[in-house]
Amino acid sequence: MQYCSMTIDWNDVRFFLALQRAGSLAGAARHLGVDPTTVGRRLAALESALETTLFERTPAGLVPTPSGALLGPRAERAEGELLASERELRGRSARLEGEVVLTAGDGITAYLLVPWLLEFRRAYPGITLDLRSDNRALDMARREADLAVRLFRPREPSLVAVRAGTLPFSIYGSEPYFARRGRPRTVEELAAHDWVAWDARLEASPQSRWLARHVPTARVCLRANTTTSLVAACAAGHGLAVLPTFVAAGDARLVAMLSRSPPPSRDVWIVTHADARKNARVRALAAWLAARFGG
Repeated sequence: MQYCSMTIDWNDVRFFLALQRAGSLAGAARHLGVDPTTVGRRLAALESALETTLFERTPAGLVPTPSGALLGPRAERAEGELLASERELRGRSARLEGEVVLTAGDGITAYLLVPWLLEFRRAYPGITLDLRSDNRALDMARREADLAVRLFRPREPSLVAVRAGTLPFSIYGSEPYFARRGRPRTVEELAAHDWVAWDARLEASPQSRWLARHVPTARVCLRANTTTSLVAACAAGHGLAVLPTFVAAGDARLVAMLSRSPPPSRDVWIVTHADARKNARVRALAAWLAARFGG
């Protein structure tokens, strides 16, 4: 039998794909969790093995050469096949030991999951949790996460989503703010106040739409891209904020207002990739989280 001898290292191809997607050594390094020097070394090794240049440096960043453009789609197909095989094989595992990568937004992670998961670890001591706090939807097809807690139902056909409960929201302020600007007593008075709100990328959320509808002339004095930053800004007195009650209820610095006119609640979804849903570790964590959220 004749065996095929490979001249390239698949790990070098992974670095090539990260460079292709990021367009820079620094961007690829951040994605891979290494330093830019390592990315450059891996690229040089791949180019040496293939005896060609894969990227050219331009003012706009790294751009694939004709050789890089030829390799790109083939490398992506190979990556897709390897990831699909990994998901399917891991999905068959019946072991309650090993790692599960769990992702959620920073607020849910810090205020709910971190304290809750002590109980899960006692129940399943063989499972190691890799907790990734990220407000972006990580790519579960590429195994950036095994399980996600999301406040929206994903549309990708390869993902399985189970509604686990709802999270209520309310309007909050703080005593430093009230001392400076007064405390609103009606919804109509909200327009005269300062607000802290999500950044522009999250303006399509139900809470942002509620604020735009009920307080169309609201003056947003500070924007942030994390729940923890909004909580800190509201507590410091920058302005009023629409916050999830699970975040604010335990914070003595925050004062709930206008409870008869609450912003809309959000559904909580437990999301897995279809290939991973039979994995015993993933299934155990998904069921446990659904129970904690009340689903």
